Amino acid sequence: MSELDPQVLHEVLGLIEEVSGDWEYDGPITADTLFLADLGLESLDLVVLGTMIQHHYGQLPFAEYYAEVGQRPVAERDVSVSDLVAFICEHRTPASPGRV
Repeated sequence: MSELDPQVLHEVLGLIEEVSGDWEYDGPITADTLFLADLGLESLDLVVLGTMIQHHYGQLPFAEYYAEVGQRPVAERDVSVSDLVAFICEHRTPASPGRV
């Protein structure tokens, strides 16, 4: 797993904040927050967030990532914000660290 880039973490938390207005969750969102267990996101929420992330960082292999997550035991399928940030850090193109 790649080292977490604090700037990417900050940017991802900002993107999550942008889309979180319609969510029922109103607690703090940190690197340890889980998308399913803590935030209770639905698949549409994940698609919207994934689209925003790709607009910001460029094309990322989300289909392969979701397939890998889907192969995990059910108890290990939830993804934290830091897991997502590590995925972005590992797969983003070096020339485009952020487009916002």
